[in-house]
Amino acid sequence: MARIDFRYLDRAQVRSLLPPIKTLLSLIEQGLSAHGRRDVVLPPKAHIQLDDRYNGHFNILVGWAGPNDTAGVKVIGDYVENYKHGLPSEVAMLTLYNPRTGVPQALMDATDLTTERTGAVTGIGAKYLAPKGAKVIGHVGARGTAFANIAILAKLFEIAEVRITSKRPETREALAQRVWEECGIKAVAVATAEEACRGADIVVEATRLEKPEILIRDEWLTPNCLLICYGWKMAVDPATVRAASKVVVDDWEQCCKGGQLHPMIESGELTRAKLYAEIGEVTCGAKAGRADADGRIVFWHRGFAISDIMLGANILESAVSKEIGTVLNLFDLPDE
Repeated sequence: MARIDFRYLDRAQVRSLLPPIKTLLSLIEQGLSAHGRRDVVLPPKAHIQLDDRYNGHFNILVGWAGPNDTAGVKVIGDYVENYKHGLPSEVAMLTLYNPRTGVPQALMDATDLTTERTGAVTGIGAKYLAPKGAKVIGHVGARGTAFANIAILAKLFEIAEVRITSKRPETREALAQRVWEECGIKAVAVATAEEACRGADIVVEATRLEKPEILIRDEWLTPNCLLICYGWKMAVDPATVRAASKVVVDDWEQCCKGGQLHPMIESGELTRAKLYAEIGEVTCGAKAGRADADGRIVFWHRGFAISDIMLGANILESAVSKEIGTVLNLFDLPDE
């Protein structure tokens, strides 16, 4: 009797199988480029909105990635007050499937996977859109993905200083200490977004606001900086978006459903015609990245399932080859 099995990987096992940054960036860029070529199936993410009850919600990301011919579904909870319980603000699970038969292949914790793929998209965006010779990062927000953003940017640029601010002093101070210890970069915890942003070549907004609040003012930004944003509620100045040389997103259809700049889409200020490109169009070569004449560029990424599937499939391949994880029987096939 033939067994149909799938593999379970817990958080520690997934963490042990995360690829080095060079491989991570290559995997995620392959997924972005496949999206740019439309070699993916990517419905907009869905949500279970519980913010009015529990100050959090679930995001459901689904898709199929052409480069590895794998389908996947990720469910991730995003809860503002999880820190009070000693939990990450985002906790996730990813399932992978054989798209030819529909049979599940794996179930894995995707908390750290989400962190790493988010940082990789931030880094790839900066690779193509940041000003040459970028040396100073201003980071607004110290949530789980923040370290990955900074660590990956530090691999791509000769960063001289990182300025970090967040709502809670203990989080920005802990992040600054970690950046110094693990990346060897000068990292300063500052009390205000203005201190973080002024003079920065790359500004990253990674907040988890409960309601819209303009935290990053246009007048604080240098003339040719790259502003990367992905918080759920709008925290950037609409004036920056209106005047930007280029506005780039990861997936326009998903952006039309919610997220950081969604209020500008709802009002008609930001339209598909005003968008320069999706980042996959840039990485696959269909559109150019930063040009010498460009000033400020805004890159908004909401995150999508293709990145999760690209990284998850790589982790699964490594787990199989190293015999890591728990193999569970799904069902048995009767003998013919």
